Amino acid sequence: MKLYFKIVIFVLALISVSLWVDIHFTKVAVTEAMSAQIADSAVAAAGSMTQEFQKAFLSGKELDGIKALHAFTQKTGAAYAGMVAGDGTVIAHTNVALAGTRLTDPLMGRAAHSPGAIFRRITYNGEGVVDTVIPVPGVKSASSEDILFEGLGQTSERAGFVRAGLPLTPARKAEKAIIFKLLILALAIGAAALALSALFARVILRQVSLLREGIRKVREGNYDLSVQVISDDELGEVAGSFNELTRGLAETTVSKKYLDSILESMPDPLFISDEEGRIIKTNKAAAEFSGYDFSPPAAFNLKALLEPQAEGGAEPFSLLAWSGHIKELDLWFLAKGGKRLPVMLSSALAGPEGRRQIVTVLKDTSQHKESEARLAQYLKEVETVNSELDAFAHTVSHDLKEPLRGIEMFSGMLLSDYAGKMDPQAGDYLARVVKASGRMRRLIDDLLSFARVSRVRNPYEDVSTGRLAAEAVAGLSALIEEKKALVRVAPDLPTIFCDPVKMGQLFNNLISNALKYNDKPVPEVDVAAERFGEYYWKFSVKDNGIGIPSQYSEEIFKMFKRLHSRQEYGGGTGAGLAIVRKIVEEHNGKIWVESVEGKSSTFYVLIPADLRKQP
Repeated sequence: MKLYFKIVIFVLALISVSLWVDIHFTKVAVTEAMSAQIADSAVAAAGSMTQEFQKAFLSGKELDGIKALHAFTQKTGAAYAGMVAGDGTVIAHTNVALAGTRLTDPLMGRAAHSPGAIFRRITYNGEGVVDTVIPVPGVKSASSEDILFEGLGQTSERAGFVRAGLPLTPARKAEKAIIFKLLILALAIGAAALALSALFARVILRQVSLLREGIRKVREGNYDLSVQVISDDELGEVAGSFNELTRGLAETTVSKKYLDSILESMPDPLFISDEEGRIIKTNKAAAEFSGYDFSPPAAFNLKALLEPQAEGGAEPFSLLAWSGHIKELDLWFLAKGGKRLPVMLSSALAGPEGRRQIVTVLKDTSQHKESEARLAQYLKEVETVNSELDAFAHTVSHDLKEPLRGIEMFSGMLLSDYAGKMDPQAGDYLARVVKASGRMRRLIDDLLSFARVSRVRNPYEDVSTGRLAAEAVAGLSALIEEKKALVRVAPDLPTIFCDPVKMGQLFNNLISNALKYNDKPVPEVDVAAERFGEYYWKFSVKDNGIGIPSQYSEEIFKMFKRLHSRQEYGGGTGAGLAIVRKIVEEHNGKIWVESVEGKSSTFYVLIPADLRKQP
């Protein structure tokens, strides 16, 4: 029920109750007043006959009383009348049967203690009467001369009472007339009050109606509005507060206009549809991308515009109903003119149960598909070139090593067989040829080892790095004995998922470098590992060797890069650390060095514990 009708009904009920109470108590008051008026007329009549009643009370004779009562009824028109002594005995009564009886009803009891007349309304012989008890003053004792000249005197004592039933017929007509007029007046007042209350309620509810309409518009997303303030009371204050609220909302990011502007500025096509796929809203990019005009009353269904890219592919709305969201699903979009465009769909359900909507964003993957195709072609070409380079390197190295073996072998034979027959300068030249041939052979071998790191893919498996480090130490036992070195491998090295052949080569190269580049009487090498985050192990190979200048901390990992002359620290080609970094990078790891020149170096290797679980 409307609040307006509730207010009107409440006011009507209030007026009705007020009218009923007013009429009821007015009727009681009028009745009381009319009864009092009738009783007063009887008192006046009794007062004019006081001496007659006093004489009758003094004589105590019924006949004297009847005469006085007859005269009283003539004056008042009483339906009955009686003279009652102070003790309630009826001396005379118009109903002679009551003479000599005693009246003990409550009215007589009240009259005995009342200074004046008392009355009540009763029904007598089917007619309404005012039952009135009038006290009659007593007569003081006096001489015959006093009675003769002054008449009967009075005392404060009562001689008795006159009890009469005074007719109500004339009074009832007057009562009805008065009550009828009061009823008409009350109804007129009630109607006027109802009309005024209805008008007042309409004025009050006008402000409420404006607020209700404003709230409805805000619920629809229209925040840029204000309601008219038509009253300067509490409701007007509420309307003012509502206007301040809408102004604040319009300036914030929850504004519908603001959100619409964001949606329209999105570069990717956006669709809002119901759960059946019927499109409710789109942005500008969707129209430009598809070529369709989605403005109402056009009716499009997003399901009909999407196709799987592969035969038997998943239907997006089925996936959405099952998971509640879809991320980057490749589909075909049927654009205007029948053109099929590759897209990547991301979608999610929004809104409460029963009124849910689907928000879908499409990303045009045409260029991405072209880039993938070009990349695949480039990779294929790179693979072909790498294969050709690998074959070329293997062939060239094999072809180079054959003449080098001959040069190295025949040069050695010349030095051993004809050393005494050639002059010293020729011997020196020939010795240099032998050394250069050996260095060239080592360079070719290291170059092949470096190329083999990328080319050869060994199976990955869970392997104990402690075992790999121990095998590397065993393989370097001759160098360790020669250097009188101390190599310590921590017992808690972990088991990781890796290429065991290449990881063994990593430990071998790092430990051998730590031994070779060491000028201490007792070289020391420590191999350890510790957990690094959730997915990595950090290995360290620490020595007490010659150290590395900080400016060369990156240079040492380059191919064939040496910081010393070829004759120092056992020669070498400088390929060892380059091979180590290649192995680390293949395992998605990282290597670096921290060193104090002249004191020590520590090589750190960060390797995933398990490439299968790496994020």
